[in-house]
Amino acid sequence: MAANRQAMGGDVTTTVIKELQRQRDARSAFTAEVQKAAHLHARARVALERVAAEMRSGKPFDLDDVKRAVLEMFENLGRNTNPLLWLVNLRFQHAHTSCHCLNTCILSMVFGLHLRKKRSEILTLGLGGILHDLGLTRIPPLMLEKPEKLSDTELEIVHQHAREGYAALKASGQVTEEVLSIVHRHHERADGNGYPDGLFGESVPPLARMVAIVDAYDTMTGDYGYRPPMTPSEALRRLNVEAGEEYGPELVQEFIRCLGTYPLGSVVELNSGAVVMVVGSNPQARLKPVVLQLRDEDGKSPRPRPLYDLASFPESETAEIWGIHHLANPLVMGLDLPGIVSEEISG
Repeated sequence: MAANRQAMGGDVTTTVIKELQRQRDARSAFTAEVQKAAHLHARARVALERVAAEMRSGKPFDLDDVKRAVLEMFENLGRNTNPLLWLVNLRFQHAHTSCHCLNTCILSMVFGLHLRKKRSEILTLGLGGILHDLGLTRIPPLMLEKPEKLSDTELEIVHQHAREGYAALKASGQVTEEVLSIVHRHHERADGNGYPDGLFGESVPPLARMVAIVDAYDTMTGDYGYRPPMTPSEALRRLNVEAGEEYGPELVQEFIRCLGTYPLGSVVELNSGAVVMVVGSNPQARLKPVVLQLRDEDGKSPRPRPLYDLASFPESETAEIWGIHHLANPLVMGLDLPGIVSEEISG
């Protein structure tokens, strides 16, 4: 009897040790992938900011580094969308435009992958996304940073950025007509209420409409200074309710399906009371994402932050511990998500 108990105890200990090792391996793999994606993210941002600075000063600009970065991000996303997509939550002070353009690039390519677009079209989405707001370099900075609502005259000046970016890129001769179309038409709307030319319905190019949806989503979720950011789920709800006529309801629905029930970067509370951040998706179990624990059930913030795949737990534990109870607002909870992402990158 005693020997049986000892054997059972040994089995339990072995199981616990194996589970702890599995969690350590998963955490190590996650950190390595995120750091690799972060290096690529940083190179892309530097390349974009260099082009923006050259355009702002009126110098000729070279897009080779930007194109190379878009290609590398496309290849990275083809292997695993999660690390780069999670880095959309990374923000840098005084770099709002470059962060937004980089996010638009990543999200647009993920959207293209979701729709099974051709490789050439996905790369066009990426390059169009990263360059879509390049014309803002021709707008007075104080106007872009103005905390209150712009006057009609100021708004008209800002609206010129689509034409300015298109004209500069066309004159450079470095991008295709398809990329130019995205830059020129990303503020056109299917209901005819967009700019610069008030195009209507199918006359708005499909790839430009895709980038427009992504542009709107990142603007709503981004901490860009002029209003509190929405949660990813709130932004998707807003698009679903209000934006169908502007972009086309079918395309909006596909974007919502692309990001899923719990978009990466969402903060949720588990049934145990623990607070976690969604850092990875499970295509075969969309309601059970991979999560990073921010607070445990006692409200403490563990270091290093544990990583859990909610799909790996048995249903008997899901109901009591590992199931998602509700979405949470990180601002209300006092969570600095960009800071958390930065900490995870630094290891």
